[in-house]
Amino acid sequence: MSERHARANCESDGETNSATVSRRRVLRTTAATAVGAGGLAGATGSASASEFTGCDDWEKPPAEYLELDLTSGNPTASNIDALEGEEEVVVFVHGWYGLEESTAQAYTLQATLKANDYDVPVVAASWDADTPNYWRAEDDAETAGERLASWLEADHIDLEDTTVRLVGHSLGGRVCLETLTALEEEPVETVALVGTAADDDSVCTDGTYTDGIETGARAVYNYHSENDDSVCYGYGVVSLSSGLGCGGTDCSSGLITDDSGSTPGNYTDVDVTDEVDDHCDYTKPDRGCVPQIVNDFE
Repeated sequence: MSERHARANCESDGETNSATVSRRRVLRTTAATAVGAGGLAGATGSASASEFTGCDDWEKPPAEYLELDLTSGNPTASNIDALEGEEEVVVFVHGWYGLEESTAQAYTLQATLKANDYDVPVVAASWDADTPNYWRAEDDAETAGERLASWLEADHIDLEDTTVRLVGHSLGGRVCLETLTALEEEPVETVALVGTAADDDSVCTDGTYTDGIETGARAVYNYHSENDDSVCYGYGVVSLSSGLGCGGTDCSSGLITDDSGSTPGNYTDVDVTDEVDDHCDYTKPDRGCVPQIVNDFE
């Protein structure tokens, strides 16, 4: 964990920090009891955790598709030579239970971007997200974000001369936020969070990801939809907190403080409720919010 991330998670005094830890334990214990009693399916109306988060109907990618493997401590990339000479690159990060279809999801985004006159290579960043334990997946998202930052800063992509944009879906949005927190050198150009599974005050003043947003990217856009049941209801069940990908940011209040402040100047909430009807629709062709994403990229 980077020093900045550690600072972002610390409160100003021991008493407040203790209260925060106690609150987290209470919330997780309560959520675990609820999920254990009725199952995740009962809590969300889905038949299983994979169906709750699972997305299908993706475009079939070529056999040799650009993929960055973040499942080990030494991230490796396949077919990275295809990026040579590219002035702009998009890195797509899948969400919970998205590992097996990581390249398919990335290729679908690439095809949808191209259909909107934005023809750039999209790298699939694959991380160890296929676990029935949601809280373990959250922890793994932090690790994946640190690994992605490490890979970006290891000169695999020249951050000074190449425009790098991150797109994170669901828990993949959390991976992107963790990446920004871990970056210590050049910032990425843009981050697009789509249906992100993170607390709605985590990007507010003194929030977990605020410092990373300010220093790790030139612009961060959060595309959220109140039709996204997986975040609006499912995330609320497992975290007992409102999700960033549902109603956007809420800096008005918290359990401990009365005022959570404001968001960084380079952060923007984008309400796509009218365009997105489902958790898996954000980046698909003929639906979703890719036209808005392209507009913000340009």
